[in-house]
Amino acid sequence: MIKSTSPAQLTLLPQPSSRVESPSALHSKTLASKPVTALTQRAESQLTGPAPRAALVKKSRQSLWYCIYLPQLAGLATEEQRDCLESLAQLVQEFSSAISVQPQAIVFEIRSGLNYFGGAESLHASFKEKARILLAARSLPSEFGYAACPTIEGSLLLARGGDNTLVYRKENLNSALGQLSIETLQLKPEPHRRVINMGIRRLGDLWRLPPAGLRRRFGSDFLALINKALGKAPEPIKNYLPPPAFVHSYELPYEVENLSRLRPVVDEMVAQLCDFLRHRELCASTIELSLLHERREATQLDVGLRQASRSQQHLMLLIDTHLDTLQIPAPVTALRLKVTQFDAFMSHSESLLIGADETPTENTANSLAQFMERLQARLGNEQVKSLNAIEEHCPEYASESVRPGRYETYPLALSGSGDAPAPSNPRPLWLLDEPLLLSLRGGSLYHRQAITLLSGPERIEARWWSGNEVCRDYYVAREGGGSRLWIYRERGGERHWYLHGYFA
Repeated sequence: MIKSTSPAQLTLLPQPSSRVESPSALHSKTLASKPVTALTQRAESQLTGPAPRAALVKKSRQSLWYCIYLPQLAGLATEEQRDCLESLAQLVQEFSSAISVQPQAIVFEIRSGLNYFGGAESLHASFKEKARILLAARSLPSEFGYAACPTIEGSLLLARGGDNTLVYRKENLNSALGQLSIETLQLKPEPHRRVINMGIRRLGDLWRLPPAGLRRRFGSDFLALINKALGKAPEPIKNYLPPPAFVHSYELPYEVENLSRLRPVVDEMVAQLCDFLRHRELCASTIELSLLHERREATQLDVGLRQASRSQQHLMLLIDTHLDTLQIPAPVTALRLKVTQFDAFMSHSESLLIGADETPTENTANSLAQFMERLQARLGNEQVKSLNAIEEHCPEYASESVRPGRYETYPLALSGSGDAPAPSNPRPLWLLDEPLLLSLRGGSLYHRQAITLLSGPERIEARWWSGNEVCRDYYVAREGGGSRLWIYRERGGERHWYLHGYFA
């Protein structure tokens, strides 16, 4: 449990002098009965002695990683923990660009920003206040453990120890980390049991053991952790990248009733959006355009894209289509453009071999997707459907009508390369909702005109398990007018003939 520390009892992360970095230990009367010192007397004496100027310059370039450790997150679900840590990481962006999200902790580099923020004390005080507000808003204890040192793993261990310690130089990590309890490693039960059985109670006890023995007993990952904490091994860091966000508002100088007059403003807003997307190698999948009114709820347009885009022309075409059919309850006073879903930008290479027999390319698929987007924008999302194939032998159950999804492809219609194998038996493009009974005249089948069989039969037997068994022989046929038909004959009962679909 982390207890509160009053400002009068705490020296907050002092900044080292320009010539010699002064060791410091942050302590609290409520945390320990006597001050906790991060450096031993021997290490301290080493720092106060003369040192070559070149060595001082080299040390000044060492990173300084500040860690906040939040044990109160342990009781939260995984999603809640991640959400809280990401909120804190976004808060940290004000102080650092190098941010690492760790289990129950945030680590960020502060050395490069000490001068800008007026020293470590000012930076810590500013961040602590903002973090406490965020935690309190989530009904979480607002106190947290913190520490800083030249390594990520080291700062994490020090923060877990709860001593609120600052170590400026790698040379002092041995003594600072050596005072920590072995519990700060948060080992799994079995390795922890073995460590305790060996009589190891503090990290400093590990320093006296040969590395080869540690590797043999606890594995290379354990030894790598120790070496990273001490600055003896590199620490690859995966920087936290905040989720992209784009919201742009524009207040009109006067009320507008004719929506066509909004186009130049919307066009400029979309241009800014596209610049935002290009600079981040992103595309927009869903856009929200809000038309604000005086003393009325905003009119909202949700522009969904089947294929994510960052083309200004494409986005404006969709927005224009929506505006053409829009009825507003009151004049528009302001506009707000927001992206609610992003996708990574995926470039497509065009073929360099252009010939007369060139097959349809990705551009064809994009054109079809854009056409479907325009239909949805004009008619409504629920009025445009796609067919989804189902693994079913019975034809009337082999497909379903669904709302078109994003990134749909049409391999049979667009490939033309022969890569996609054609069905062994042809299927009609138009299937009747209910099969139509055909008549027999003089031994010949009739629909509107006489029918001639072209190929078949294709036997389909299915759904015997459902109590509605299907036993049919299907044929491809042609009627007198030239239409190609898909017909079948029942294999049971009165063996009637039925028309089930039309080919193109």
